[in-house]
Amino acid sequence: MTKIKQYIILFGIIGIFSISCEREKIETDPAKTILGKWEIVEMGNWPDLDPIARPTGCVEYLHDSLLREYDYETGRYFYKKYKIDTLLYEYIPRVDGFYLTIQYKYQFFDNNRRLRLDYKDIAAIYNTFIFKRID
Repeated sequence: MTKIKQYIILFGIIGIFSISCEREKIETDPAKTILGKWEIVEMGNWPDLDPIARPTGCVEYLHDSLLREYDYETGRYFYKKYKIDTLLYEYIPRVDGFYLTIQYKYQFFDNNRRLRLDYKDIAAIYNTFIFKRID
């Protein structure tokens, strides 16, 4: 086989692999990235985190700024509002009609399959939570 035919075959194989190995696009808009269901897998005070053996529920961030929490034991849903920009804001409704606002610093990692939330400006027993995306 001539050198030219070898080069043609080599470039053909490289071309086929480059087309079939297209990279998965990672979403960078946090308003889109956060959408979906999440389950807590670790909590504690960064970097000292403990694994969660049996999560008690999951949270689901919906398109309409609604945050739906589901309790596995009771089968009940609880609703909050949320907003995400440079921080994640959760608005918990109070009985007087106002909202308690909690702010988190957030970080998506592991190809947007995990979410780290850190309380901002709040004294808490645990200040860091790691969630994994669930289907």
